[in-house]
Amino acid sequence: MNYAPDFSIGRSGPHKARKLIPHCFAQAIFVPATFVSATLATLAIPTVASAALEEIIVTAQKREESLQETPVAVTAMTGNMLERAFAADLRDISGTVPSLVVTNVVNVSMTAAVSIRGIGVQEADGFIDPSVGVVVDGVYQGSNTTALLDLFDIERVEILRGPQGTLFGANTIGGVINVITKQPTGELNGRGRVTLGDYGRQDVAAAIELPLSDSVSGKIAMMRKSFDGFYKDWQSGDDLGAQEVTSGRGYLKFTPSEVFDATLQLEYGRGRNDSPMVVNQSDPGMALYVPEYSVPMSDVSFRSFSQFNNFSNFDIEGATLTMNWAMAGADWVSITNGRQFTLDEWTDQDGTPVQLYSTRRITDNKQFSQELRASFTPTDATELTTGLYYFNQNWQLGSTSAVDAFGPGLVLLANPDQDDQAWSIFSQGYWQVADQLRLQAGIRYTWQEKELSLVNETQFSGVSLGLTPAASKDEWENLGWRLGFDWTLSDNAMLYGYQARGFKSGGFNARITFPEDIGPYDPEIVDTWELGLKADWLEGLLRTNLALFYNDYQDLQVDQLAYVGATPVTRVENAASAEISGAELEMVYLPTEALTLNASLSYLDASYDNFEFDLDANPANGQEDASGLNLRNAPELQASLGAALEFGLGPGTGTFNLVWMHTSERDTDTRNHPIGRIDALDLLDASIRWRANDDRWSLALRGKNITDEKYRASGFYAPGVMNFASNGPRRTLALEVGFNF
Repeated sequence: MNYAPDFSIGRSGPHKARKLIPHCFAQAIFVPATFVSATLATLAIPTVASAALEEIIVTAQKREESLQETPVAVTAMTGNMLERAFAADLRDISGTVPSLVVTNVVNVSMTAAVSIRGIGVQEADGFIDPSVGVVVDGVYQGSNTTALLDLFDIERVEILRGPQGTLFGANTIGGVINVITKQPTGELNGRGRVTLGDYGRQDVAAAIELPLSDSVSGKIAMMRKSFDGFYKDWQSGDDLGAQEVTSGRGYLKFTPSEVFDATLQLEYGRGRNDSPMVVNQSDPGMALYVPEYSVPMSDVSFRSFSQFNNFSNFDIEGATLTMNWAMAGADWVSITNGRQFTLDEWTDQDGTPVQLYSTRRITDNKQFSQELRASFTPTDATELTTGLYYFNQNWQLGSTSAVDAFGPGLVLLANPDQDDQAWSIFSQGYWQVADQLRLQAGIRYTWQEKELSLVNETQFSGVSLGLTPAASKDEWENLGWRLGFDWTLSDNAMLYGYQARGFKSGGFNARITFPEDIGPYDPEIVDTWELGLKADWLEGLLRTNLALFYNDYQDLQVDQLAYVGATPVTRVENAASAEISGAELEMVYLPTEALTLNASLSYLDASYDNFEFDLDANPANGQEDASGLNLRNAPELQASLGAALEFGLGPGTGTFNLVWMHTSERDTDTRNHPIGRIDALDLLDASIRWRANDDRWSLALRGKNITDEKYRASGFYAPGVMNFASNGPRRTLALEVGFNF
């Protein structure tokens, strides 16, 4: 008789994994912690050895604490780790972080599609709020339109998985990417690097710190990068997909006493880029199918047939004032930020030399935020963080789409203008009920108001076919919470668990043909349960962090594609509910002082539980049952393995680094159409770096995607109209010279 257990929990079964993992999660909550503690005691984990893994300090709970003592699933990457991975932006770290997917929206260069645990947004317009918050130096970025920021001169990046609303606010139901830049130290020093690579890669980055007086210090960090692009013009052979970006940050820090400091930070960015190249993969019978230029879906092509001047230009300016002081037994923090950016893009949407569908978009965004919070210890057994938050944002878009595929001279004009303001009050604290047991509770009240106005127009051969004026205003209130515990099982292990409710804002539809389609649509709500174990083993040489989670996801905001005559119209509706469950594991091991091994693994079951959808965008067929379809950007399996080997090399130290990353297939289209299905992918990165013993000079050779895998990064499907896709980066090699003083 075969007593082997059945582990066939793949997606082909009738929601087996979705049923199994919540059951396991519930059972795990009731496992006696004394059993785990006894197991750890049996393994006799003593104090950390001299060659133990370094302690990483994070601010995931808006206060400094050890990564291993933070009761949240969080991955922290220090600046050294980012440099070792040659991470240019957030896309370069997604392959090694469990349950994280970061790509650019298929036809927009600056806009990131960020997903954590299957919860995310894939949208070009900033009128739709993100599901994963990007926070830079304590400032929430109101849109993912500029989320693909350059990762230079970075102290640390923290990826927090699961709802983080009590401390970080709305629109963090999937999690938070918390970016901390390197702050002034008050000492004279500088660093820089020069990078030269194939495809015309030329990057220069530098930072210098200056002590201006005993109480004032300054710092400037600048970066300029240029790149010719991976694509080739099909006739001339010219490079396409170029980037030319200049960005910088300036800091002025004032420290008049030990109990007060203030830092003024200025931000600047300028890009003059090509728009992302799109590949027309439309099928015969579709409106944008052109036999000579439509590429089969099986072909990952880097030839562009477009004959139009695609460009994507942006300008960013921002200022942040951060003040820290001690008063009345509390540590106070005030963060004031103002930021604006403009984005001017012209994209050939059909990828052919024929004028079928192209769009010019000019976006103007301004945001202001203010946060004031205090952290204090009311008693010896309690800690509390309480604060107020205000946010205001204005979005303006001018869009012109030439859609000659449906008739020469057909032009769609849109000029939506949206105001968004919100304020909230929050508090989160800990209660040490026993030497080893701590309880956590947090709550946040949020009020938000949005107002959208627009006058959209359709023209044919310069003649207006009618105006669509519309305006709407609505407000929402939400009470989010977090209840949890953490149990210190030994000096080297902690068990934690929590239940939290997350909130994502409602909104309006900016792309409409009829006034009644403006909305509003309602907020999204997610209830999450998570159980985790963080432990160091083998005298601190092995670290394992495990998390199990289950999400009950309600009122999902889903893109619905319909037709008005022959014209496709996209609108957002609350159309679905979903259940998401999974497991994540991260490991770091030091088998010798010279060798570091890393591994990560995540399993995710993310599918719609109750979903009525117009699958073929044909009103005659009505809504169909789409329950069981996969959520977008939610791969079932992600895994990575890495090794870093240090060795003596002349008057310095060499480091060889190798990373393998695997992502199973994922869907980027709501309908799970094959054009939006990204095949399973294995990528391999490698580098070798030499650093002088005095740390003044370094030299590195790195390769990304060294096996030159050709793959699609994202796709878009409009029934009866078009399929198009954008591709991931080719193999790149680069030489980097770094210096410090």
